[in-house]
Amino acid sequence: MTGAGLVREDSGVGYVDVAGVGHTLPDGRELFHDVSFRVGEGAKVALVGPNGAGKTTLLRMVAGDLPVVTGAVARAGGLGVMRQFIGMLGQVGPAATGVPRDETRLRDLALSLAPPALRAAGERLAAAEAAVHDDPTERRQIAYANALAAWGEAGGYDAEVLFDTVATLVLDKPWDEVRDRPVRTLSGGQQKRFALELLLRGTDEVLLLDEPDNFLDVPGKRWLEERLRESAKSVLYVSHDRELLARTADRVVAVEGGSAWVHPGGFASWHEARVARHDRLEERRRRWDEEHQKLRELMLMYKQKAAYNSAMAPRYQAAQTRLRKFEEAGPPELPRATRTSGSG
Repeated sequence: MTGAGLVREDSGVGYVDVAGVGHTLPDGRELFHDVSFRVGEGAKVALVGPNGAGKTTLLRMVAGDLPVVTGAVARAGGLGVMRQFIGMLGQVGPAATGVPRDETRLRDLALSLAPPALRAAGERLAAAEAAVHDDPTERRQIAYANALAAWGEAGGYDAEVLFDTVATLVLDKPWDEVRDRPVRTLSGGQQKRFALELLLRGTDEVLLLDEPDNFLDVPGKRWLEERLRESAKSVLYVSHDRELLARTADRVVAVEGGSAWVHPGGFASWHEARVARHDRLEERRRRWDEEHQKLRELMLMYKQKAAYNSAMAPRYQAAQTRLRKFEEAGPPELPRATRTSGSG
């Protein structure tokens, strides 16, 4: 699909449909084209491909972080997104970089993972709370009361129960004690675990997870595998860990060769399917090359005959036309010689 891109949100059961999506880099190079797949019905879909193929870019387009210029992305239901940077907050200190410390608090991280309406209500409440603390005028107290009511209407109190449950599980402390704790004081594994617990226990029906296993130790990875398998949510995720992919994915979208293809089975059978697919592509290309050679030889034969027999001129022109149309249609795609894995 070409032309103006589209991101459409529908009501009903949660899913993501990607149809004919393409992306061009700022320097004009095409990163990928005609990418189509569906994530829904509780499927766990692994996004794999070589480094630089565009997996994270594709996730960002599905999440709405990047515009969809070519093709369309249709979404239904809540969409929860865990971005790649989670786990790295505050990991590089100012002594090494001269950059001020990241003062993101745990409540900021929790809100960043919440549905948009709840996130907006939380940000409004935080601003009103800070304002009334600095200057408790009647006007600001009324604004704070209104923000508190909006927080409740958006489901804020139910969210606080979830935040408390996750804080107790991950940090062994209630939410009231840790909500203002700087995220940089958590290890990378704790940051990942906190975010994953929130998303997997939350209300969003579809999750996008960019390298969810990074910073998790071996028990943490086994925990993630179990949670993904038991979750009813539909999940699209990128991971470096082949064992995690083999134990959790029931469908694979491979981004390679400037496009993508879908393997309907799990990661354990994906490599064999990829080899078979490459064999088919190479066979189609071999047949195209053979036909191309035949058409060229036919054209050259008629060209030679037409040189001394004008009656052969129409056949020569017809052979030229047939060869030109065949070449304009182009050869079948050949698989690129890349090492493909879950990373990149």
